[in-house]
Amino acid sequence: MLVTEKRTREDFQKAGCSVREERIYIPHYLVEETIKYTPRKFSMYDSYGKRFLSVGGEETSFGPGGFKAPYLDWRDGQVKDSDYQGLADEAKIVEMTDEIGWMKTSVQPVEKPACVQDLWMAKGGFVYSRKPLHTSPFGQLGAQGLIEMAAEIMGGADVLREKPHLMFNMCTLSPLTMRKDMSEAVREAAAYGVPCFFTSGPMAGATAPVTLAGELTQAWAEILGHNTYLQICKPGSPDVFASWSRIFDMKNATCTVGTPEYALMRQAITQLGKRIEVPTGGDGFLTDSNTLDMQCGWEKFMNGLGDMRANQNLIYGLGLISQMNIFSLESMVIDCEMIGVIQRLLQGIEVDPSHLAYDEIAAHKVDGRFLSSKHTKANYVSEVYWPKFSDRRTYGTWEKDERNNDIRKRVRIKIEEMLNQYSYSLGLEKEAELDRIITKYEAFHL
Repeated sequence: MLVTEKRTREDFQKAGCSVREERIYIPHYLVEETIKYTPRKFSMYDSYGKRFLSVGGEETSFGPGGFKAPYLDWRDGQVKDSDYQGLADEAKIVEMTDEIGWMKTSVQPVEKPACVQDLWMAKGGFVYSRKPLHTSPFGQLGAQGLIEMAAEIMGGADVLREKPHLMFNMCTLSPLTMRKDMSEAVREAAAYGVPCFFTSGPMAGATAPVTLAGELTQAWAEILGHNTYLQICKPGSPDVFASWSRIFDMKNATCTVGTPEYALMRQAITQLGKRIEVPTGGDGFLTDSNTLDMQCGWEKFMNGLGDMRANQNLIYGLGLISQMNIFSLESMVIDCEMIGVIQRLLQGIEVDPSHLAYDEIAAHKVDGRFLSSKHTKANYVSEVYWPKFSDRRTYGTWEKDERNNDIRKRVRIKIEEMLNQYSYSLGLEKEAELDRIITKYEAFHL
């Protein structure tokens, strides 16, 4: 791997790696040894110090994805520069939505100073949601600021170390490169027990081999290399093996995510992770579509189904459209309904004497009155998935209801209701102290 920071190269060399100029060569035994140190499962905690999320094994949870400046405003349907209000709305809906297991700060408040936007994004998550926070640090200063903010929320650095509430999104640079800011953040994470989410995002045919097996090989090597460094810094540090491995569309010069190949890569990375029994993750509910249309729906469903069938532990992407370039609250809410549909598909058909219903068939084989039978009343609600937003009305009824005859209209009404019902307050009590920390770190950049 190409390692751009001298200190990191020295750390690798002390651990037994060869170093030639800026490139390090990791021996096979060291990769295997550090995999042994990697926790098979770990827990994330909410801001009250309660265990909220288990990461690893066969458990699956869901969250938003991305780090985006463009924002599809649910109030007027226009794409615009995102702001702190959009971030607050995202965090509030995350807090109010049972299907979402953690807060991923997706909306970037572009009106805030660029040097501390990572801290402002974290503030939105800390203030408006109790759920574990997943965000991206800007190098050493950013990582230190995020950790200080999380420690403030949890009641001290020792509590944060014992009960992780913060996870770092650590994106590799393809091909086979570890950046200086990444190395710095890894060391800070290791020092405070902050789980790392190592994700490789090469583009087949551009920054990786065009063959899927070749791209998979490179992506896996990048993830292993970063895990090796984390475990060198502190053995036993928790992390997630993840990938955003994509296809480069040479016709349109775009980095695609709404492809069957993208879905296959998610499943492949998950299978490799399960082979060595480490937690896995990646973006699942993604689309190349630039709007909430039929393409958006089927591509998100395809990607979500693939990840959920593979039992990927952390599935991201809720709310992202336009090749991960735009965040939409409407999409995030619709994606949560998609989760329920896929879960019902994967649940399958329960087969036992009651569900086989031999007696029920015999009792009504002549009159056919299953509609009013006790068996129907006892099983109807639990047997069938009930959507919140999908429309099953007849055309005539649908046509007359102008207020609710479009899924985006129904979702907007729900978003407004949820924001009006929002009541979490612990974060607001810490807001002034979080602002003090942001101001402190902003001064470092002056």
